[in-house]
Amino acid sequence: MSTSRPTELPRSIDFMVADMSGVPRGKVIDGLRLEDSELPHMATAVFFQTVTGEYGDVFNRYNPKDEDIQLEPDWSTYRVVPWRSEPHGQVICRALDKNRMPLPYDPRQVLMVMLDRYASRGLFPAMAPEVEFYLLEPSTDWNSILKPAPGRNPRMGGATESFSIDGLDRFEDFVDAIMSVCERARIEVTDVVTEMGPAQLELNFQHADGLSRADQLFLLKRAVRATAEDLGYAATFMAKPLEGLPGNGLHVHISMLDKNGRNVFALENGQAPPMLRWFIGGLQKWLPVLFALIAPNVNSYKRFVADSSAPINLHWGYDNRTAGIRVPYGKDSAGRVESRVAGADANPYLHFAATLAAGWMGLEHRIEPTAPFTGDAYELPEDLPRDLWTALAALQASKEVRELLGDALVDVFVSVKQAELQHYRDTLSPWERRYLLDL
Repeated sequence: MSTSRPTELPRSIDFMVADMSGVPRGKVIDGLRLEDSELPHMATAVFFQTVTGEYGDVFNRYNPKDEDIQLEPDWSTYRVVPWRSEPHGQVICRALDKNRMPLPYDPRQVLMVMLDRYASRGLFPAMAPEVEFYLLEPSTDWNSILKPAPGRNPRMGGATESFSIDGLDRFEDFVDAIMSVCERARIEVTDVVTEMGPAQLELNFQHADGLSRADQLFLLKRAVRATAEDLGYAATFMAKPLEGLPGNGLHVHISMLDKNGRNVFALENGQAPPMLRWFIGGLQKWLPVLFALIAPNVNSYKRFVADSSAPINLHWGYDNRTAGIRVPYGKDSAGRVESRVAGADANPYLHFAATLAAGWMGLEHRIEPTAPFTGDAYELPEDLPRDLWTALAALQASKEVRELLGDALVDVFVSVKQAELQHYRDTLSPWERRYLLDL
């Protein structure tokens, strides 16, 4: 945690934390009046808030007096906000209680604790996320079908534009703008590509330590939305925003360094060494239990459709993109595993924490994975949780997950998501009105 702040700050600075859904919450602070000895306060309730504005039912158990948290800025995350006309900054904070102790259900804190667990064994995960999103035509009619943005040349908007240079050209205004925004905000994006869907893009990062990559992804999603809005688009990281088209994934590549900087996942003559195999074994066994943390919304489960660039099971293979877990080919020294399961709607901190927790269990118990699959994994049975209710029940019941991530995180997260799920169940859909009205 960085404690030294920049020597010069603008008058306006966004002090932010990520709530359970990864939404930035916070307040604007006067940077000219900021005192290190007095931390800004904010309501603890933001961590219990659902996407609909309600609160999880454990609110009174964990925060009966509706107390404040203190926002401790991590100045290593400080960035400018390039899309603002006046000088403006942003910084990610650690949420502290009144005694200045970290909140155990702050998603960023949960990831930090998980990384400390690895560090205690002399292991340091290096992670590289790849995040997908759609550019859409703006709409305020929630009952209407979302439409991909046409871009500069609507006639070229086919349904299979993956890696199309012409597809990038159609959105050169956005591509140029977001790369400029990332450069100015020191968000370390390495490249942008088109994905399978029309007006679907992917932004990639280089490997770095897990916390900095989660921070960067948190900042990037905010930058993408703001940049798109400035150009007349709407950007969405929703897991499955468009019927019949691929969803938005959030893949993450993971290698593992020891205290000497050696990659213990380095391949041996192109084959996974024991530690990489055990990590994969942990993903296979424990991701289904942790699944709600990487598929946190009712819509998340509509993305898992065969032959749609999203996995339907947790088989693994060498350079096999049909499987949920992939070991890419390349130099042996660059050995790594790619988890292809999570959607772009996942909270970056909880996604990384859950993935590392599953891998940790594999390393601790030396869990051997299944044999690497060499065929089309879409032809194999589905083995992922089918809905959010099932995933939440598995998460809530797991003693092992509670020991790794903490009772408080599990209780608060499950409570928030159960409240959202109940709201969804109480809401009539256009499908029901269309097909059931005359029964």
